[in-house]
Amino acid sequence: MVRMLPRVNRLLLDLLRPALAPVPVYSEQPDLSRDLPVVMARKVPGDGAPDPRFLDRCLVDVQCWHSSDADTDDLAETARVALVTAWRTQQIIGGLASIAGYTEISSPARIPDETTPKGVVRYQATYQLAIRPA
Repeated sequence: MVRMLPRVNRLLLDLLRPALAPVPVYSEQPDLSRDLPVVMARKVPGDGAPDPRFLDRCLVDVQCWHSSDADTDDLAETARVALVTAWRTQQIIGGLASIAGYTEISSPARIPDETTPKGVVRYQATYQLAIRPA
C-alpha cells in the first residue's frame, strides 16, 4: 500500500522516545499499575488534511504519569520541548516527516480523574501539528 502521509503515531513515538528515554512512550493506554513513569502520545480525532498529498493537520494528545506533581510536570514539559524543537528545526523524524506547524491547544496541566491510581499524577496537553512528508 502506498501512503501519501505518514502515520502520525509512529512519528510521535520516533520523536518522543529518544527525547524522554528511559521513560517508555506508547500510543495506547499504558498499564498504570506497573508502568511508571510513562507517556502516551497519539493522534486524536480533529482536523483533517488540508491537502493529503503534501500536508496533514492533526490533533495530538500527550499524557504523562509519574509519582509526583513536579516530576510529572517536568516530563510533560520535556515532551513539549521535543515537539517545539522538532518544529523549529524542521527535523526529519524517523525518515518519515517533519512538523511544519505547531499550535498549542491546551498546555500541559494536571488533570486528576477517577481512573488514575492513588499516588499517581497525570498531566495532559493537546497540540495541533501540521505534518509534512519527508
